[in-house]
Formats: sequence, C-alpha cells, structure tokens
Amino acid sequence: MRSLVRAGLAALAITGLCSATAHAQFRTYYHTGAWDAFSGQGSDGKTVCGVGTTNPADNRSVSIRFLIGGEDVLFEVKKPTWSIPAGTKLVVMIQVGANVPWTEQAQGDGQTISWTLDRGTMQAFDQQFRAAGSMTLSFPTGNEPPWTMSLTGSMAISNAFGRCVTDLTAQQSPPPAPAAPTQPFGQTPTQPFAPAPGQPAPASDGTQPTQPAPSPPPPR
Repeated sequence: MRSLVRAGLAALAITGLCSATAHAQFRTYYHTGAWDAFSGQGSDGKTVCGVGTTNPADNRSVSIRFLIGGEDVLFEVKKPTWSIPAGTKLVVMIQVGANVPWTEQAQGDGQTISWTLDRGTMQAFDQQFRAAGSMTLSFPTGNEPPWTMSLTGSMAISNAFGRCVTDLTAQQSPPPAPAAPTQPFGQTPTQPFAPAPGQPAPASDGTQPTQPAPSPPPPR
C-alpha cells in the first residue's frame, strides 16, 4: 500500500469529458480505446495537459492532468449523482492490473474526488498504467461500488500525455539572453594582464612589443 499524495487541489473539468468548469477551454486532440488526450487553458488561464475516460452509461469519469510549470499530477474522479460535502476526507484505492493497490488520501467536494501524485511517484504509477489491461477504483469510506475501466490503448495515451507536457513546457521556457551586440569598427582589445606602472597602454590593434623600444644613442 502506498500513500504519497497531497489532497485538496482545485477540481478538474473537461469539456466533453467531464462537466465543464466555467471558462475552461480544453481541446481533445487524440483518442484511443476509452481514453482521450486533451490540452488547453484552465479556468485560471494556465496551460494544462491531461488524459481521461468517461463511462457513457452514467457519465462517471476519471481524469489525470498536469499543470505546465507545476510539480504534481492531479487525479480526479467524478459522478453526477454524488453530493459530497466540501472538504470531506476520503480514501480511494486504485488497483492497476494485478499490482498491489495504491491507497490515496483524497478530498471530496460536490460531485468530485481529487488527489495528487508527485512526479517521482507518478513515474511508478505510469509504468503500471502502461502495461495493464484494466484499472479498478474502490471507495472504502462509502457505499459506492468499485469502478473497473479498460486500459486498452493506455501506452499510446500515456505517450500522448508525455509529448504534450514536453512540448508545452518547451514553449513556455524563457528565451536565452541576447548576446552582446557586435560593432562594425575597431574596439580596444581586452588583455590577459595589467600593464606595469609607467608602461604604455597596449596598442589598439592588439599587437604587443616583446621588448621595450631602445633609447637613441647619446650624441658624439
């Protein structure tokens, strides 16, 4: 059993995948099996990559998203008939294939339950997600029956998720600092030494004498 998450983040909503948060703008750009990959701007204006699946029978949904520039991956499960008091602490168990179940401390609010995984833990979860054929969510603190969903296409949907995060992170990286401007005329060259007291400054063409210039001979 593992519990390496922090609960209580803002709820995820996906147009066409989950019920929409006001002003959120997500676009589904890839579909495989029962899963969609999406990206866009959240209701807070920040860029999001994510994947999710919805059961058409009752519109229950599971979504996973990453806020570009953030550190944690947000999981959300949602069902229209739920009515959870805000701030309710819940336990969610996730069994991916035949692996040992994950036990997550989550938070409920209205129709949604959410929790997060940090990047390192998400890598371990993703390895199971990509290789398994199904995933089951259980809710031991309530009377909701377990949810079992197909992971057909999970490797492809995970790859799409990863590419989205990589590409959009690169797009938001700051540009390199501009180089110093060049000039079309001569400049005083830099030198790797300091002139001795009384020694003339280096010539502007960058050449340096190897010996001091000789003194003129005395008159005869």
